Amino acid sequence: MRSYRTLLPLLLCASVALPLSAADAAQSDAKQQTQQQPQQQPSSATQNPFGQPNVEPTLQQAQDAANNELVPLRDEVHHQLVMQNDTVRVYTVGVPPNDATANHRHDHPYLAINFGAADVENDVQGKPPAHLQLADGQLVYSPGGFSHVAKTSGAPFHNVTIELLKPQQNAKNLCKQIVEGPLSCPQDEEAHKSATEMADSRKRLPASAPRKKSSQALATSDDNIPYFETDEVQANVVTVSAGRDYVEKSPKFPALLVAMSNSNLSADLNGDHGSFLHSGDLLWMPAGTDRRLTDFLGTRSNFLLVTFKDGGTPTPPAQ
Repeated sequence: MRSYRTLLPLLLCASVALPLSAADAAQSDAKQQTQQQPQQQPSSATQNPFGQPNVEPTLQQAQDAANNELVPLRDEVHHQLVMQNDTVRVYTVGVPPNDATANHRHDHPYLAINFGAADVENDVQGKPPAHLQLADGQLVYSPGGFSHVAKTSGAPFHNVTIELLKPQQNAKNLCKQIVEGPLSCPQDEEAHKSATEMADSRKRLPASAPRKKSSQALATSDDNIPYFETDEVQANVVTVSAGRDYVEKSPKFPALLVAMSNSNLSADLNGDHGSFLHSGDLLWMPAGTDRRLTDFLGTRSNFLLVTFKDGGTPTPPAQ
């Protein structure tokens, strides 16, 4: 018989050569694959249904996308609809400092009156940006048909926008420069006519007859200044003060009143007190209704009066 010392090396060699079981083999292969694969770094990107990563847009990309997304005027968050009928839609517009509107479209002509000074970058789609220096009480007219983004700087931007729902023809300046073109001021024409008539009458007077000063003939009133008109509307700025009311009996056309920055107005319609009006307040005044506007604090109050020459009888405004 072989000794124990002789059999021991043979047993050790046999144990090394024994085959692995199926489970042990699978576990060994998995361990090797794990060791061979590089470790993946965690990623913040998510995957879409196609297994491709979704890359988060940068802040500038998000802003550009927002600017390119066109919204209707009434859906732009800085425009608040405050009055409408079959003639107008009126919005109050407020943009805080260092802010911007969404890209929105103006489909109709409109008038806008500004409250407070403002420096606005006007980015009209398809045109280079333009900087607008707007003064308090400045009136703007646009024929519409464009989309834009309005961006503020360090000051807020506030206006009242009057969207004119009927087509407007033959826009022209009256006594203020609102659109391109010459002025056609009725007051200047009336003053010129009066001065001409006075000059003609002087020629007919004898040398000893007293003559009126020419300055009296050239004096014009600043209580009711026609700014702008089309064939369909006329925009005037009216001033009332102590003892100088605005009175109109049985007016032929309806009108919209917008109280300006310094306004403290009392409005009477058909002899009944209607309301007190301050900066930015609105009042629709139907045709045929007697109107009286007074400055109840005894100072000087201004208001924008938009008369609708083709207004007919519009439906009552919805506020």
